This record gives sequence, structure tokens and C-alpha cells, in this order.
Amino acid sequence: MSNQDEIIHEEILQAALRLYRKYGPTKVTMDNLAKATNRSRSSLYYYFKDRDAIFLAVMNRIADDVAAEISAAVISATNLNDKIYAFCLAKIKTSDGWKHVFHTMDQLMGADDKSKHTNLMDTLHNKLIYLERGILVEALSSADGQATRRNNAAELDLMAFIISSSVRGIRRELNDYNDPHNAKDAAKLLSGMVAKWLML
Repeated sequence: MSNQDEIIHEEILQAALRLYRKYGPTKVTMDNLAKATNRSRSSLYYYFKDRDAIFLAVMNRIADDVAAEISAAVISATNLNDKIYAFCLAKIKTSDGWKHVFHTMDQLMGADDKSKHTNLMDTLHNKLIYLERGILVEALSSADGQATRRNNAAELDLMAFIISSSVRGIRRELNDYNDPHNAKDAAKLLSGMVAKWLML
């Protein structure tokens, strides 16, 4: 893909996301997107097969952007405990940032539309889990001289799963169910527990 094609591709994705937030994914047509990007409808088909392909591309972009933000936070941390803590806080922050977007889109869809897009949203969820686990395994296995268990791939993968799942649970309880605990305190305790386990 040429640089110009990449620019146009990105413009289409950004326009689609804006329209999804305003009207919901199922109400956005190729004509709407053509108008929003000042392009012909036929030119959109050069980049995407159909509306579902655009929606999937937008979801993939969101997953990549979320993972990049989390990864940057983890990389900037200096030791194992701080890396895990940075992951936890970044995950909570990015989830909060996108929660209202998905909630808005969900509210704008009818029951049939929600059912249709469930598989695509599951694809986003699974991609995020995969990317987050990769970030965690890298952080756990590369902490300088700290993780004596870092060579056991199966245990590191399991620990990455536990951390990721725990943070999702913490975020859900705090934000969806108004649990009174503090996110930073929870993240600090979780990262400390993991760091101690890895040092055994």
C-alpha cells in the first residue's frame, strides 16, 4: 500500500469511527462514509470489501492503539513490579477511555443489530487479550535479573493470563458496579503479589 493509500485508508477508518459514535455501526452506510470522506462510494470499495470489513478494520485499529498505549506504559517502567503496575493502570485507563464509545454504539443498535455484531466484538476482545498477554509475557520474561521463573514459558503464560483477567475484573467492579476500592491501590497490591511470586 502506498503512502497515499495508507492516508486514505486511515481517513476512512477515522470517519467510520466518528459516524459509529454518532449513529451506531449498523446505521452507517457506504454512502455516509463516502460523503464523510469526500470520496465516491466506488472508491471506498477499492480499500474495503463492504461495511463489515470497515467495522472490523476499525475494531482492529482500536485493539492496536490500546495495546500500543499499554506497551508504552510498560516499557517506560524500570523494574518488574513497576512494569506490572504500569500494565494494570494503563489497562484500566484505556478500558475507561473506550467504554463510553462502545456504550454509545451499543445504545444506538437494535437487538438484531447487536446480535449481528457480537462476533465482531468478540474478535476485538480476543485480539486485545492476545496482544495484552504478549506485552505481559515480554515484561515478565525480560525484567533484568529479577524473575527467576522467567524461563518457564507455561508459568509465565499462565501468570500473564491471571494478571490480564484480574485487571479486567478490577476494572469491571470499579466502573460497572461502583466498587469503593481505589484502582491504584488494587493495581499496586496485584503487581506486588506477582513480583513476589516471580522471585520465589
